[in-house]
Amino acid sequence: MLIDSHCHLDFEDFHHDRAEVLRAAVACDVRKIVVPGISARHWKRVLYLHGEICGVQLYPALGLHPFFLEEHREDDLQILDQYLQQYRERVVAVGEVGLDFSRKTDKTTQLSLFRAQLELADRYQLPVILHVVKAHEQVIALLKEFPEVKGIVHGYSGSLPQAKQYIRQGFLLGVGGVITWPKSDKKRAMFAQLPLESLALETDSPDMPPSDIRGQRNTPAQIAVVLDKLVQLRSESRETIARVTTGNVLNLFNSDV
Repeated sequence: MLIDSHCHLDFEDFHHDRAEVLRAAVACDVRKIVVPGISARHWKRVLYLHGEICGVQLYPALGLHPFFLEEHREDDLQILDQYLQQYRERVVAVGEVGLDFSRKTDKTTQLSLFRAQLELADRYQLPVILHVVKAHEQVIALLKEFPEVKGIVHGYSGSLPQAKQYIRQGFLLGVGGVITWPKSDKKRAMFAQLPLESLALETDSPDMPPSDIRGQRNTPAQIAVVLDKLVQLRSESRETIARVTTGNVLNLFNSDV
């Protein structure tokens, strides 16, 4: 059994064939999917994707994504607080949250928003799903203020030393289709040597597809491609990598197999 630890199944890209996408995932042994939220206006449709649908167990997460800073309103944090209380039995994480310094943006507002969401995760004892681009040092520094908060660094793009710092904090590192891209030698070398107990498989569907379908919509079935590539890089068997990475995610989210 496999779990896609990061799939935006609520996006409009899947509105026309979501059931078919889920059945294709089951055919590739993907039985569980985590669905992160990115903005308040999408939270209700994320929450709708809860429980077993077409043979796949879906787990919603709610967060305010740093890339969409202009979308967020002043009362969104209050609404998030209310949702985390109201849907505590349904929501498995606060996410997708973090820092994205890849373009000109209001870094001060990003940091304030991120800190506030870490405070909520800490209060409700929930893990976080992190989006971090060109801001790993800032995120690592801020996480030290919240030693009880664990989570996943989605689509991990940092260095090996930074990876070790995240691991010490209790974070998993997301491995996705990027490891199949021709120019990802450094990432492949890093994921080959990191502890298997610190890795999580993901697709980031509908984005970040493996190299053989670049330019096309990504789907949770592509977890199998990510897994096969990781098998090529590491010494463990396919069965072991599948079992351990799935267990890593389920343990983080306190979910039963």
